[in-house]
Amino acid sequence: MVIDQASYFQFALDDIEEAHSHVSFMDLATDRAGFKLRDAFDQDVLGYMSGYTWNGSAWVARTAAAGTKSNAAAGADELLAANKLTQGAFGGSTAANSIPVTAGGGAGALTSPLAVLNRMARLMDAANVDTDNRWVVCDPVFKEILLDEDAKLVNSDFGGEGEVRNGRMPGTIRGFRVYTSNNLPYKGTGAGTSASAGSATNFGVLVAGHDSSVAVADQIAKTESFRSPETFADIVRGMQLYGRKILRPEGLITANYNLA
Repeated sequence: MVIDQASYFQFALDDIEEAHSHVSFMDLATDRAGFKLRDAFDQDVLGYMSGYTWNGSAWVARTAAAGTKSNAAAGADELLAANKLTQGAFGGSTAANSIPVTAGGGAGALTSPLAVLNRMARLMDAANVDTDNRWVVCDPVFKEILLDEDAKLVNSDFGGEGEVRNGRMPGTIRGFRVYTSNNLPYKGTGAGTSASAGSATNFGVLVAGHDSSVAVADQIAKTESFRSPETFADIVRGMQLYGRKILRPEGLITANYNLA
């Protein structure tokens, strides 16, 4: 793995602002900057695992591997074609379009969110991916329709106690730990765009995997403060260097979907 990704931030707090403020802007700014570092890291890694790159204004499909591919059968995005689900996997009329989904696979939908998770689990089972330590990351749209499923089905899968923390829903469903993130790739206007026939231009992307499918490493993650040499102000700056590499593409499944 090569440590080849970097995020930075820097801000300055003027002495006058600090003296006349009733809140600690330095603490607030430091917390916000730390969140932005984590957010950029989350976006990059989720995009990488899903086969996309954020170019600053839109998500684009990755066309080059990050180093040597771990599986020669994988595409340029390091993912296996059979593990990238579109509506063709569910018998849709336009194979390359996204999967129209509603709770319970109701009117206008091709299938349900639970059926999508079932297919992801089946593909992992067929590839002999360990049943423990599986996870799926979904956006808020998919989370909503997943929770709209029959309560008895959902409640029988969710186990354990506790609240949602760091984007994770309690317990597991269909053998997956379920996380929610706003940093998943999307195209056009995203998954919330209704399209009963699916779409090739407006959809969201889900990604499921196993803990062993991707490696991520931080080399440097730090913040520091110092006096500005040019003004009467304190400067705080931060840096994060990291690398990520797909190790087992058979343990990564993506699905393009939208509301029906």
